[in-house]
Amino acid sequence: MASLFFFGEFIFPFFKSSATKTGFFTDSVYTIQDHPALLCITIAGGVLCLLTIFLFNNRPLQQKLVYVGLVLSVALFGAAIALGMSDTPDLFSAASIFIGSFLPIGALLMLALSLRGISKDDKLVKSMDRLR
Repeated sequence: MASLFFFGEFIFPFFKSSATKTGFFTDSVYTIQDHPALLCITIAGGVLCLLTIFLFNNRPLQQKLVYVGLVLSVALFGAAIALGMSDTPDLFSAASIFIGSFLPIGALLMLALSLRGISKDDKLVKSMDRLR
């Protein structure tokens, strides 16, 4: 689910503006394609989340990669706001917020839930090792 939230950024914009501006809002839409840093963070986060699913045999590495995914989710949210505010200081008054602004938060929640599940699995495996 977290990778779907990351890759959903390709479909949904962060902000839309009715006023014509320069910089990111030249097309009146602020998306991840407007800046290479946003694009790189989004692709890295989505691919990382997909790869993490298949590392179920190596739970410590899986947990570390989920932590990296959490950092990437926060970085995407922060970079989108920071880059938008640097280009357009009145970003929140000039634009309407769209679902793309909330997708990094959804990815953050999904990654937190997966981290919780991984730690539960780790505890279960350790308790079963004690019984043997």
